[in-house]
Amino acid sequence: MASRKGYLPLYLSAIVVVMIRPTLSATCFQTGPCSCDMDDGSGTIDLSALAGSGTAAFNGEATKWPDENWQYSYNPCTPFDMQSCYSVAACQVKSDGSGESYDIGSQDTVLFSMEGNDVVITYTANDYQRHTIVKLVCGSSTVFTVDGEDPDASTSFYFTLESPECCVKGSGPGPTGPNPGPGPTITLSISVGSIMCIVFFPTVCIYIVAGVLINKFAREREGRDVVPHLTFWSTLPGLIKDGFLFTWASMPCRKKGYTEI
Repeated sequence: MASRKGYLPLYLSAIVVVMIRPTLSATCFQTGPCSCDMDDGSGTIDLSALAGSGTAAFNGEATKWPDENWQYSYNPCTPFDMQSCYSVAACQVKSDGSGESYDIGSQDTVLFSMEGNDVVITYTANDYQRHTIVKLVCGSSTVFTVDGEDPDASTSFYFTLESPECCVKGSGPGPTGPNPGPGPTITLSISVGSIMCIVFFPTVCIYIVAGVLINKFAREREGRDVVPHLTFWSTLPGLIKDGFLFTWASMPCRKKGYTEI
């Protein structure tokens, strides 16, 4: 059987990779009830072409979490009314024709966010009890899919909207013809303090975790002894206190102006 020491390089490699792995991701900043701009300058998403005028543009039944008792309607950009749902972006309606319906997302509460590389729109009902989450997927045709109500997150309803209108537009080469000239130059800068913070905190994390693993598995220590350089860190508060007291006692304002006779 391989010893614990044999796995130590694997543990350290995994930790370093996780800590230094880039986590940069674009964000889409909301510019309207159904539009947002990508912060990396790649373009804009605008669902205006998909919106119904006072009526729901999309309807469907739940597929991922099937429930034959309910139908779902959704309209981006503009609110619509349906039975007991007023000025909503999404509505849940009983399939039996009884007229029972619920507001599952108000148009006034639209919020854009990112889920991985996908743009997500979240709506909250006027009573704040229900939420609708619409994932936007760039596709060649328009397809609306109702996942349904998540059984693990009751009152949260999930839709997927795939369409060319969900694609980021505005990036790529400019129009054909004469060269329109160079675009605006964007300069990004980062302060020295920010660089120090970026370097300092990951370094401290790597130092602590790697030190604990080395003491635990390579040196087979237990308890408090797994803390790297325990003696130094234990005495550090006292050293700081002594330095502060020494500096305070050495200040000119602490000395008397005349010698007592």
